[in-house]
Amino acid sequence: MFTSVNHEDKRGGTLQTENADNEEQYPQDSARRNAGIYLVVTAFCVIFYLIYNQFSHGVHSPYMTFLFVWPFCLGAVPSFLVWKIPTLPRQGRISANLYHSGVAAVTVSSLLRGIFDIAGTASDYQVWLMAAGAGLLIGGVAAWILGK
Repeated sequence: MFTSVNHEDKRGGTLQTENADNEEQYPQDSARRNAGIYLVVTAFCVIFYLIYNQFSHGVHSPYMTFLFVWPFCLGAVPSFLVWKIPTLPRQGRISANLYHSGVAAVTVSSLLRGIFDIAGTASDYQVWLMAAGAGLLIGGVAAWILGK
């Protein structure tokens, strides 16, 4: 079913917009878009690892080698499942923001840990970033379960 809404613009005229069907379609489009974005980020992580590995002088780090796993397993796979399984509840704005921020924080933390391992150094900030990312992920899942 289709509903149109009239809005007044600044010149006193009216604009017609359609919103009833778009509200139901948007979450599925959002999940599809998120899955695509996470696949691009996963590919970037693989390419970054391959290039960085060429200049690492034979030193390897599992955090850098498996950098692609974070955005793929925590981002692309769940987004694909939400996109393809219509019975799964959709994420609200709060849960999506928390969850996606958590995936980004965990991915960047893994990248930093890999760089630090290869360079032979360490940082406490990377550990805090990983903990913050895990907290954001847990908060995002909790908000999703609560329907926020």
